[in-house]
Amino acid sequence: MIIDLRRHNTVLAGDERYFLFQDADGERVRLVHDRCPHRGGPLSLGRRTPDGRRITCPWHGTKVGVAALCRTALPMVRSGRTAVVVLPDDAATPVTTIHRHILANLPTDGEAP
Repeated sequence: MIIDLRRHNTVLAGDERYFLFQDADGERVRLVHDRCPHRGGPLSLGRRTPDGRRITCPWHGTKVGVAALCRTALPMVRSGRTAVVVLPDDAATPVTTIHRHILANLPTDGEAP
């Protein structure tokens, strides 16, 4: 699947949701599951801790390591403002991209909204 990074930040593949996420250094963008391992909360709505190394789940406050999220990212090759992503499972799974203005990462806990 090809994603226009200027327009989209969320991908729905069947029942699974993924979102574009910058690693701790801010150098790479990755496509990761939008699901907290604790209870499935939407990590795309979570906040980074002040040190930038974890994301706090908005549902239960569980902190998920950025490094762990990045290790489970989908294979993606970025070229300019587009990215080619390899989605898991069946190629027949319906896929939808969501415009960037609908979901976005929130600032860290220490930053002003």
